[in-house]
Amino acid sequence: MAKSIKVDREYDAPVEAVWAALTDNEDLSEWLKPCKFEPILGYDFEFRTKPSPGFDGIVSCKVLEIINQQFLSFSWSGGSLQNTVVSFRISPLPNNRTRLQFEHSGFEGLINKLIVRRILASGWKHKILKNYLPEYLAK
Repeated sequence: MAKSIKVDREYDAPVEAVWAALTDNEDLSEWLKPCKFEPILGYDFEFRTKPSPGFDGIVSCKVLEIINQQFLSFSWSGGSLQNTVVSFRISPLPNNRTRLQFEHSGFEGLINKLIVRRILASGWKHKILKNYLPEYLAK
């Protein structure tokens, strides 16, 4: 089985603010990528970004599970990457802080396991969840 991307971070924001950043269409579009998201089980949506070789810039997603202010998961398919799953688990910490446990799983095929997973891991770990989300939450 292919390794998944896992990130565990703490943010100086309450659970309610982190949950809104993950589930509010305008918030999510601002810190992650433009989309038309609704926090509804089975809801289909897309993220749009800059195309690159082998990738048209469209990530097709579907909400798979949602537990209010605790857990969100959705499918993630784009380019050669099909049927992977992105999950966010959040929990409160003392002093109005929040712990976020992230996982992107389901990488199948040699190219996806070796190349695409590495590219996405760098983005999730060193840009998106390290910089973009906390910068958004600090506003």
